Amino acid sequence: MARQKEFDPERALANAMNLFWRLGYENTSLEALMKEMGIARQSLYDTFGDKRALYLKAMAHYRDETNNQTQRMLSGIPSVKDGFAKLLYGMAAETREQHERGCLLLSANMQRGPKDAVVRDFLRDNQTRVEAIFVRALERAQKQGELLPKDDPAALARFFVATIQGMRAMARLKSDRKALEQVARVALAVFHSFAATKSE
Repeated sequence: MARQKEFDPERALANAMNLFWRLGYENTSLEALMKEMGIARQSLYDTFGDKRALYLKAMAHYRDETNNQTQRMLSGIPSVKDGFAKLLYGMAAETREQHERGCLLLSANMQRGPKDAVVRDFLRDNQTRVEAIFVRALERAQKQGELLPKDDPAALARFFVATIQGMRAMARLKSDRKALEQVARVALAVFHSFAATKSE
């Protein structure tokens, strides 16, 4: 009979994710991971694979948590514009430490080697997922009259993805809440303040 694991794999993975997030892939040692996760080397290898495999699992964990949270927030607020406002202004209101830490996946994109196809494809897939979440929300905004029928939800979704990535990079370089709020206000101006008419 196989021995049961003496640790919580989900919690260990979350701890690994936070360590990679703080230090980056190259600066995170196996010893630091074992200490942060509270597991021995063999348990790490048996459950998660080597350091790179663990890194990819940690990125997937971050992706799923972040995307699920974003989707719940946008679908849980009646006004789609208010949902995007909460998302953008929430980023602006983060602490200096949060701004400096930035986004794990955006950091992975900056740190990956040009020939690292696995990470590249992972990040491209995530961008597609985020755009799909935004498209669904923006299509709902059209139905509710917050956007005009002629507006392109896919193009607007890509715009908001680029805006968020830019705000993350901007905040990491300099934590300036007022400047970030200005970007948020301009981005939210794409929502029309009038209802779409039936003739349109």
